[in-house]
Amino acid sequence: MSAHETIFEYYLHQHSNIEKYLELCVSHADPEVVHQLRLSIKKLQAFNKLADQLWPAETHEHLQINNRTRQLYQIAGQLRDTQVQIDLLTTFEAQTGITYREYGQWLLKREKKKIKLFSKKKYKVIPHPTSLNIYQRTGENLARTCDESIIKCAVKVLAGLSLKAQKLSEGKIDDRNLHRIRIISKRTRYILNIIQHSYPDFTTGELLSASLREIEAATGHWHDSLVKVELLGKCMIKLQSADNKTMLKYKKLLYAFNSELHHAYVEACIVVQREMHQQAKES
Repeated sequence: MSAHETIFEYYLHQHSNIEKYLELCVSHADPEVVHQLRLSIKKLQAFNKLADQLWPAETHEHLQINNRTRQLYQIAGQLRDTQVQIDLLTTFEAQTGITYREYGQWLLKREKKKIKLFSKKKYKVIPHPTSLNIYQRTGENLARTCDESIIKCAVKVLAGLSLKAQKLSEGKIDDRNLHRIRIISKRTRYILNIIQHSYPDFTTGELLSASLREIEAATGHWHDSLVKVELLGKCMIKLQSADNKTMLKYKKLLYAFNSELHHAYVEACIVVQREMHQQAKES
């Protein structure tokens, strides 16, 4: 079983990417750069999930890494959500022919505030991988651990995540569990990507990858619809002094967004339960 980029090299590559994209976010946080930053952090977290199983004695250190990245991940997520909503609002205005100037300006102002947070020193929480012993140790452990052990560990972790998602999908799925299923599905896919990237001969999970993409698409639409309602609600609080005509316009918009959210939730639940049922049959 050969690797075109070793798992050790891929691990270091994610640290390098986080540094690179964080610096880019400070200077010019366009949506694609923010997306790539979050993606690299997610891959690092997936590595740490594997590391917890391979070297359980160092779980505390891996947790510290996750805690350092969580703050950065959260602010990047808030920025990413805002940028997505800016695009969605532009599309909605083009489709309806109605302009929501106050909400558009509020979103742009929110985007600028989130971008400024990247320039604050306390959010530069990702050191170079060689600057902390834990990064070095994890990398060295990956370099000297045999391929078979890494793959066996990955299969075990994937099975555990799948079981957790299966349990969460039983019966009626509430918002909290749908959110948890979304996170688990993403983490499962990132772990699969790590193994398939560094071990191209590893074919297990190809059907699972397709299933995860279906779940991610449906739960992602639900998440965007949920954020749409939440952010509009926050904006409307600022508009309480607006005239009745303006408030009526935004109340109608909120009603439309809530209707979309309901449909997105129902569709996401259907897709999750269908794909989870299919995964259970194939396992």
